[in-house]
Amino acid sequence: MPGDEDNSPRKTDIAANRAQSSWFHTPRPVKRLFDRFPLISYPANKLPQRKSLDPRRNALYIFTQESDGQHDLPSFNPSCLKWQTHLKLMGADYVTIPSNNHASPTGSLPFLMPAYSDTQSALDSIAPVPSNKLQEWASKNVGSAKEEPGNMRYEAYMSLLDHRIRNAWLHTLYLNPTNFAAVAQPLYIDPSTSSTAARYALSKNLQAAALAEMLKTSTSPVIDIDMLYRESDSAFAALSQLLGEYEWFFDENAPGLFDAAVFAYTHLLLHNGLGWQVEEERLGTWLRDGRWKNLIDHERRIYQKCYQ
Repeated sequence: MPGDEDNSPRKTDIAANRAQSSWFHTPRPVKRLFDRFPLISYPANKLPQRKSLDPRRNALYIFTQESDGQHDLPSFNPSCLKWQTHLKLMGADYVTIPSNNHASPTGSLPFLMPAYSDTQSALDSIAPVPSNKLQEWASKNVGSAKEEPGNMRYEAYMSLLDHRIRNAWLHTLYLNPTNFAAVAQPLYIDPSTSSTAARYALSKNLQAAALAEMLKTSTSPVIDIDMLYRESDSAFAALSQLLGEYEWFFDENAPGLFDAAVFAYTHLLLHNGLGWQVEEERLGTWLRDGRWKNLIDHERRIYQKCYQ
C-alpha cells in the first residue's frame, strides 16, 4: 500500500545501484563462454626470421615460389623483379626469401633484411629496408652502386612504366577473368590459404585494389580498356625509341635502375612460364611479335647478365 512504502534515501540508492548494475550484467551463457575461452592479448608479431644459413648475407624478401627462391630465379612480380634485378646488377650479395605482403613490416614487397655486421649478433635488432629505401641502402653498402640520372627526362620515361604499362599490367593480371584464374590465382591466392571462403575474399580484395590503383591516374570513373592498351603500346614504342641502338638505356656504360624496371615487365611478358592465356593477353602483344626487337634484345642481355 502507498502508506507502507519506505522512501528512505538508503533504500532508494540501493535500488538505483541495482538498476544501474543490471545494464552491465553479462548474460550467463556469454559468461560461461568467456570463462571457458577467455580473451587473450597476444604480443606483436616479430620481424620475419632469417631463413638463410648464413646471417652474414642480406636477405631479400620477394614474391617467388619456394623452388625459384632457392635458385634466385626471377620473381613473378614486376616490383619485386625490378629490385631483385637492380641489386644483382650492382653486385649486391643477397639470398631471396619467398614472402607475401602480410609478412612484410611495411605491408608490401620487396623488403630487405640487412646482414649482420662484425659487431652484431643474431640477437641484435636490425631494421628492414623497404623498397623505397633500397636505392639509398645500395648506394651506402654496395661498392659498385651507380647514380641514376634523376632529371626530368628520366622521370618522364619512368612514369610510362609506373602508370601506362603498370595499369595495363594490373588489368591483364587481376581484372581479366581468364588470366586471373590462370596466373593470379595460383601465384597470389592459393599459396596464402586453403580456405575457399578466404580465397574468394582475397580475390575480391586484390581485384578491388587493382581497380583503385588504375583509377588514381584516370580522368574518368570508368576504365576505357581499349585506351588502356593503346597507351601501353605507345609507352613500349617510346621506350624502344629511347633505347635505339644503344646497349643500355640513356646510353649508359652499364645497366641501371631504369634498365631493371623495363626488364621487370618485358621479361614477364616475353616468357609464358607464368601461364598467360595468350588469346586474352593484349598487353605486350606487339612486343612478342617482334615489333620492338631492341627491347627483346635488351631483355635477353639483362637476363644473361643476372640469371644465367
